[in-house]
Amino acid sequence: MGLIIYGNRQTPIAVDELFVRCPCCEAQNWADVMVLSNYYHIYWIPIFPFEKNANIICKKCGLKRYGIPFTPSLISNFIEVKGNFRHPWFTYLGAGIFSFIVIAIVIAANIK
Repeated sequence: MGLIIYGNRQTPIAVDELFVRCPCCEAQNWADVMVLSNYYHIYWIPIFPFEKNANIICKKCGLKRYGIPFTPSLISNFIEVKGNFRHPWFTYLGAGIFSFIVIAIVIAANIK
């Protein structure tokens, strides 16, 4: 019987200073934001990313919030900013390997 090691992990994407609405002081203010990419893995090989979370530190009141979903409700100019925070290429590595194997099998089956 084999042991399959799987789960999910996080990897940081980028750190930036953004204009956000603080949930504590209820003000639109500058905050340090670190965006993290969550991805599934099997045997420590990333399969695919599934969401982004943000860690925020408000510059006005000092509130620290971790694991907030990176969505339009968090940042007012989300459409402009979301392109700066893409999932890293290696989080798609497992999907790429699986696709390569499937294509190789299809090509090998058609050669015979």
